[in-house]
Amino acid sequence: MKILNNKKNTSKPYEKSTKDKIFDVSVDLFSKKGFDAVSMREIGREVGIRESSIYNHYKNKEAILDAIVNFFLSELEASSLPEEQMDELIATSPDMFFEIGAKTFIERMSTPKTEKIWRIISIEVFHNKKIRKFFVEELLETPLKSWEAIFTKMMEENLIKQYDPKILAREYFSYAIFLYFEYFILKYDTDYTSFMDLAWDKMADHAKFILDSIKIDSI
Repeated sequence: MKILNNKKNTSKPYEKSTKDKIFDVSVDLFSKKGFDAVSMREIGREVGIRESSIYNHYKNKEAILDAIVNFFLSELEASSLPEEQMDELIATSPDMFFEIGAKTFIERMSTPKTEKIWRIISIEVFHNKKIRKFFVEELLETPLKSWEAIFTKMMEENLIKQYDPKILAREYFSYAIFLYFEYFILKYDTDYTSFMDLAWDKMADHAKFILDSIKIDSI
């Protein structure tokens, strides 16, 4: 005779820690109002705790912003293809490398949380020196150096024509910056589901244009 197992599932669903709630509420408020316009009292009220309780988790409001930037940086790093996979894709199919690399980055960096952080950066870059430094170093200089190295490797593999890799990196990456500017500043309130909706086809077309212009046709 089959015995039914009536034992109830007693495992509790995941519940955010207070620190996580403070983080998420801060991301939401900073993205809507800007860092300076949000008080610790307002954050506490939205979380449902006293303002003084926030200091058990974060030293001050600046520490919350630092945590947001560090989280964003970790997502940036996670959006990059592993070096071994990147080298294999470049050698096998530069077209596939551009497609998979761009898609991996856009999917990782266009979640609801990261889109709000993109917006925070867009607001704060104008008057927050720390955010401006982060933008220049991590969102401009580092990607350009990475793309310069990628184009150099493609030339070494005799996959593309010989050209100044710095210029190729700038020409490729500048379009990504344009898409960022278009979505997060000019058209932020437009009814797009996500940055992915706006960026993917445009970035794919741009990558194809660049690659078609510089790749060496097989004989």
